[in-house]
Amino acid sequence: MFGTDFLIHWIDVLAQLAERLHEIWRGRGALLVSRETGGFRLRSGADPDAPVFVAAEAGVFPEEIRRRARREIVLLEWPQERIVTRRITLPEKAREFMSGVVDNRLDRLSPWPVAEIVYGLAAAPGAQKGSLDVRVSIVSRSEVDAACAELAARGLTVDRVVTTQGGEASVVLWSRNMWQAAQGRGRLRLAIGGGVAAYVAICAIVGLWAAISAASLQDENEALTARARTMQKQARAGEDPRIIAALPPQQRAWARKETSISVVHLLESLSRGLPDGAYLTELRFEADKLRLIGLAEDAPALIAACEASGPLSQVRFFAPTTRGPDGRLFTFSIEARVAARLTPAGG
Repeated sequence: MFGTDFLIHWIDVLAQLAERLHEIWRGRGALLVSRETGGFRLRSGADPDAPVFVAAEAGVFPEEIRRRARREIVLLEWPQERIVTRRITLPEKAREFMSGVVDNRLDRLSPWPVAEIVYGLAAAPGAQKGSLDVRVSIVSRSEVDAACAELAARGLTVDRVVTTQGGEASVVLWSRNMWQAAQGRGRLRLAIGGGVAAYVAICAIVGLWAAISAASLQDENEALTARARTMQKQARAGEDPRIIAALPPQQRAWARKETSISVVHLLESLSRGLPDGAYLTELRFEADKLRLIGLAEDAPALIAACEASGPLSQVRFFAPTTRGPDGRLFTFSIEARVAARLTPAGG
């Protein structure tokens, strides 16, 4: 509840600030309208002695005047003969309570019912020291409404009704902003609230999208990391059998299938690696060990030939080399370790 009240108060402050800024922007200039017999006179409000540039008795004002009225504040001067002036004396210390004091006395000061008037106040130092001379200017609301409606029909919207100078400070009798404050500010509050709500909704959508994207990227990154680790284990499986043994049963079987060398590939490598003068009488392949028994003219040279074949390592003689019956060939017994395939089949 506190958060809602704070938000409403904040939006109200923004609405008041927007109204004030708009009023300041339009207050850079003023269009002063004076009622004359049968019509109105218009002149620049910045200079009280400025010449009249429009005197219209009937019809809509020219487009240039209406365009200027949209940029500047329109002030309607109310003639002195239509204003009822009352004066009251108050203590100087009562200045800040002046409006409340006048409101309490309006029913005695006004010749019309209080609900049917508009009024303005002007204060000046009184004749006696420490006193305040308050001038109350009262006008019939119906006359003000009629004049504003007539000007609106001719293309001008009155912003303020003020008293004529008459040797004294001008007093604001009526203000459109005060009259339409509730309705106008309500629309402005609604617009600002809608903008804030739209901004919050966009931020929430963007935040949700970012969170979903981050979660998706994290899942994808974890999947890629797991696949990379599996491939690294499979690549090292041939070098360390303990890696395969540590895998789950299904992955262990698949890894052994992936890393096991094909017998056809092994025989093809041996046929290319062994010299033409060597003959095999026995070939035994168990687990990762290969035993070769046969005859060759140069038995020691077979060690280097087997190592160069590719899949064989740790090549050695596991039995003495002896001369054959013909005295030309030597019997050899070679044992080697078959290296696992480091890439999957077809890789």
